[in-house]
Amino acid sequence: MLKAIHYAKVELIPGIICDGYVLENETAVMSERGTAALLNLNQAALNRMITKGLPKSISPYIDIDLLTQVEAVEVEAKNSPYQGRKITVYNSYIIESMIRGYALALAAHTLKSNQRHIGDRCVTLLCSFVRTALEAAIKEACGFDSQIQKSHQNHYTTAIDLISEFGFRCSIQNDIATKKDITNFLSVPAGTLNSFLYKHNEIKPIKLDYATIQRAGGKARRMNGYHVKDVVKIVFGMDTAIGIELKQRMFGEISTLSKLHSKDEIQWRKIFSKVFSGYDLRFNHSIGSHRLRVDFFVPDLLLCMECNGYSHRNYNPEWEVQREKIITKKYALVRFHRETPLECIFNAILQAKPGKVVRLYSDQKVSLTKFLSHN
Repeated sequence: MLKAIHYAKVELIPGIICDGYVLENETAVMSERGTAALLNLNQAALNRMITKGLPKSISPYIDIDLLTQVEAVEVEAKNSPYQGRKITVYNSYIIESMIRGYALALAAHTLKSNQRHIGDRCVTLLCSFVRTALEAAIKEACGFDSQIQKSHQNHYTTAIDLISEFGFRCSIQNDIATKKDITNFLSVPAGTLNSFLYKHNEIKPIKLDYATIQRAGGKARRMNGYHVKDVVKIVFGMDTAIGIELKQRMFGEISTLSKLHSKDEIQWRKIFSKVFSGYDLRFNHSIGSHRLRVDFFVPDLLLCMECNGYSHRNYNPEWEVQREKIITKKYALVRFHRETPLECIFNAILQAKPGKVVRLYSDQKVSLTKFLSHN
């Protein structure tokens, strides 16, 4: 069995941090957990692909023989939290194939609604990789020592400038932010930010002394700050309305490969962030043991909402019915067209209750809004 002798946290784009290893034969790999995090994919789902085969939606675009290269290795690297254990790893050929496969499936509109977030992530990764490879190739041709990881880290300078352009300001000096700075910028509750930080414990807080807290206008005896580079990781790592807009500015307009209603969903994210201010509003959230994803989720209200564009008519109707049955066992579900008037959505939310689906849709761009509901 091969041994993993080198370990590091790999950050290919801001906010996406994965476990990377180099084996004794100098093969670069990522752990199964790291690969799943990179692709925005559930680790159990990734494991099922290896043991049970690829989903039909992506199988035409991925060479299934590559999956036979997935192997177990023994971790020897002393700085790895898994030293002395056996882990499953994926080499760069497998990861590249999966990124390309999901991106092509997204472009071909074959991904299911609960797979689109994976396709979106893979397109973002492709945009980032192309820019980095191009920069590295030009510098190498001109005689510079080309280091791809440094090229990726250079994104931080642009990202910091970008969040500043969008209005982000640090309360502590010019490069240290408080949690309040971050939650106000992202329009998310403190609980949502705390949940993200708990899962990403590689983002280390800075303990502020009392004098610094006072100068910043705070009244607490204790407070943590976060360096602006870590703020970039948070902003680009969390799936918020402003985060998506920033990623599109940073890595290019990915909506050309996305569903036609992607921009509309982003606009609704901005609207709902204001409507549900003070609530724990979540976007593209996975619910229940089935890991079904919904566009908008408000756990305090047991409310799920789906924004459906014209392409929704092409979804698998049998699967959609099954999804609705699973979701409404515990939650209320409001399905609305991307151009539905806001007042109609308010009325639907007021009528929504667990076990019920409320539909708002139109056959002619909402010129005649039809309102149907059923138990």
